[in-house]
Amino acid sequence: MSTKLSVQEEDEVRVEEVNPEGLPRLTVAVKDAKATRELMFTLRHFHLGDPAASEHLVKVDDDLLPALLNPYRDSARLRYNYPLLLCQYTGNEQPADTESVQPFDQWLQNATAAFAPGKETGRILKDHLPWLGHRIRESLANREGPVAAVDMLAQSANALEAHLHLSGESGHNLKQDLERLQQQLPEGASLLGYGRYPALHLLIHTVLSQVLPRRARFQEHIEQCIHGLKQLFEVEWEKSDESIEPRVARDSIGLGSEYFDPAALSAVMDHSHGTQQMSVERRKRIQRVLSILESWQPDPVLVRFVHIGSLENNWVSESAFCEALTDQDPCAKAMEIFDLKADELADIYCAVRIAELEIKGVYNTEIHDPWFANFHWDSFSEDELLLVPTTIALGSADQVAGDGLRSLSRLLSSGRPVQILIRVQPHNNPGAAPNEGPFQSFRTELGYLGIAHRQAVVTQSSPARHEHLLDCFNSAFETARTSLHVINTGMRPPSKLVTLNAWLVAGAAIESRAHPFFRINPSAGDSAAARMDFSENPQAEIDWPVHPFRYLDENGLTVDGELGFTFADYILLIARLRDYFRYIPAECDSDALTPVDLYLSMNPEQTRNLVPFVWAVDSNLILHRLVVSIEVTNAARDRRNYWRALQEMAGIRNKYVERAVEETRLQERQQAAEKRELMLADHAAELNRVRNEAAGEAMQRLTDMLLGLDTGALPHPAPAVASTRVVSANQTASEAETEQIPAPQQIPDAEIEESLNFDEPWIDTPLCTSCNDCLKINSQLFIYNEEKQALMGDPSNGTYAQLVAAAELCPAKCIHPGMPLNPDEPGLDALIQRAAPFNQ
Repeated sequence: MSTKLSVQEEDEVRVEEVNPEGLPRLTVAVKDAKATRELMFTLRHFHLGDPAASEHLVKVDDDLLPALLNPYRDSARLRYNYPLLLCQYTGNEQPADTESVQPFDQWLQNATAAFAPGKETGRILKDHLPWLGHRIRESLANREGPVAAVDMLAQSANALEAHLHLSGESGHNLKQDLERLQQQLPEGASLLGYGRYPALHLLIHTVLSQVLPRRARFQEHIEQCIHGLKQLFEVEWEKSDESIEPRVARDSIGLGSEYFDPAALSAVMDHSHGTQQMSVERRKRIQRVLSILESWQPDPVLVRFVHIGSLENNWVSESAFCEALTDQDPCAKAMEIFDLKADELADIYCAVRIAELEIKGVYNTEIHDPWFANFHWDSFSEDELLLVPTTIALGSADQVAGDGLRSLSRLLSSGRPVQILIRVQPHNNPGAAPNEGPFQSFRTELGYLGIAHRQAVVTQSSPARHEHLLDCFNSAFETARTSLHVINTGMRPPSKLVTLNAWLVAGAAIESRAHPFFRINPSAGDSAAARMDFSENPQAEIDWPVHPFRYLDENGLTVDGELGFTFADYILLIARLRDYFRYIPAECDSDALTPVDLYLSMNPEQTRNLVPFVWAVDSNLILHRLVVSIEVTNAARDRRNYWRALQEMAGIRNKYVERAVEETRLQERQQAAEKRELMLADHAAELNRVRNEAAGEAMQRLTDMLLGLDTGALPHPAPAVASTRVVSANQTASEAETEQIPAPQQIPDAEIEESLNFDEPWIDTPLCTSCNDCLKINSQLFIYNEEKQALMGDPSNGTYAQLVAAAELCPAKCIHPGMPLNPDEPGLDALIQRAAPFNQ
């Protein structure tokens, strides 16, 4: 039985056949030159801000996404780092291999592998770990704050059993594995979803992880001080008459005291004090300090939030260690709260310090009394400052950049270890006036403003990269300085057609340079290289990150290319800012249409006649071009300017460094050239000297021969050969004298030419600059001497092509290839021509 498909169904099947990977595709359109000219006129006017032009172009739809983000359109299928498993401090030391914060999916994999290490053991559970993670992620979607991990995992485990509905041995094994998995959970662990305040919850977790161990150590130190002061009193009591009274003497014996006469024993004991007793003033001081130490109770509130009323504090009120306060100037109120809590701790800190001095016996009333009488928070040690309950000022970006700017600056300059957390929206301008758009003026960068306060810790991060954010928080809590944290959480697009979550939007802000990461820690040093951390920024060496992009052209052919992700692409995610874009009709085909990343790389003078566009994909996988308003491109240039400023601070593409490197290179080249000229001059002089000496010697020999020998027998001058003949015993002296001396040996012309030929390769070693280029080609053909200058190795270990290539690369031109030793080497004619300039 055959089934007939409708036209729409046939189209869908055909698309599935030609596009199995689900690639976006361009629509087929007839290119019209006349229509293109008219459209380009309208597009250019829209780009330049003409309101009339926008009416002639189609507005963009709600289902459009930047082309690079289209694969993540369905966030339900997206696996990312949330929820996070938070392991709380329980009073015991955490194992070395236990992470305080880790993605729950990662924990599921590791925990399962711990009790089911084999490939086939726990197979059913291992295959359904993604299901568990997805179920828990969905359960946390509408819940704010950490949730007990044991309860959430138990509910999801029951749901998995009900979902699979296994029976028999398989069901029994799955149940056992789920129970083992739940037993792997750390005590007190909680799960944190990506809600509205993930950064706050991670900040609270950091406080608990760092402050609770500090409090425990401080409490232990107090107990040690109490014990030491009591020992001082015990020593003083032993000096007193009471310590040797009959009753005390009897009690000091212990068992068997009934066999002793306490009165007689006391009479024979030494009643002298032995040393000077403690003064009344000191005794009172120690008693007062002991009373303070024994009665001290730590503040049950570890974290106090100060906000302007924007914090939904239901989850705060449920916490036993958090407190939320409302004030219209959070920074000023945070300073006030810190001073109040610091004053409350001044007494216990004084008591601890006095106890330490008394135990050591070095307390001096003339020195220490005035000091402790004026003991305030600015006299606290760093450890004492870090024990003050944490105060967090939650500022709105608009409020901080406006009316709260003065209080922010005062707090950052005060040195108080208060945490300031400001949530920003990267597409907005915090410094804009109420009636201004987000791109009408250059953006006020609150992070850059914080950097101007040189003694404050300044970080810019996002909970979308939780590891970077935790590093920022930890560095802030490890130093007693005011800390400013500029945080972007991301926004959920309100469109029902686009289900991107806030985590992905926040990640897009990082990619587009709308919210770059950095961390400034003045405690690390005075230089920017020491105090600035620029890690976790994608492709930090270039302006815009570049990623592979694949699509289908009008003919259905696959096209592989690359796309840069710019600030303009990020703006397309913000629903209320989509009016800055319009569709470019498919029939419009002009060389003036330029991708926005290429457009932004040009000088403004070069872009006068160009129209920038971004690539976008709709829910039907149709690839579109969207013209971009000039306000967006100007804002992108402004964000790039800020990015480059941060790059320069981090030592990336630093113009001063590049200039210094270029100047050093020029100096080295100039010095090398001067040295080469000197060496060439010395070499030429040496050659002239050798030639002159050789010519003189030859003339001298010729003269000697002409004066003393028959010149007819010597067509060529040759060196005289000394006679080594020995007179035999039977010869007389006269016979020896009259015997004719043999003529000198004649040297053939061929041998003379052979001794002077330059066919063999050679290196003018004194000219070598040690560039190492020739050794990279063949380290056996070229070798270094003790001064790291090149020498010719064994020519048979290389080819003539390598000799010629090395000669061409050599900056000193000191390699002379000569002629090829192997006549069978391919391409010799071309190689000999290339070698000719170096053999002269």
